[in-house]
Amino acid sequence: MSEIPSAFDFFNNINKDNDYKTFKLATVTALFTNGFPQIKFDGESTSSAKKYPILASYTPAINDRVLLAAVSSTYVILGKIKN
Repeated sequence: MSEIPSAFDFFNNINKDNDYKTFKLATVTALFTNGFPQIKFDGESTSSAKKYPILASYTPAINDRVLLAAVSSTYVILGKIKN
């Protein structure tokens, strides 16, 4: 019988040995005038100036914790992580 990895182990395994991570976590720090969120990636000290695309079902709010997925040469915000 194989051991089922924890979510933490699974997340780390997906992102292993990669400068460009499959998934990233961030916090919404502000909203651009067009409503897109400005985010600060976990482990970074400043917010990104880039406007990352979001799924249509997500309505961003300041202080949301969000999950991003690597798509092509950028990231797409998948949505808010609920506590």
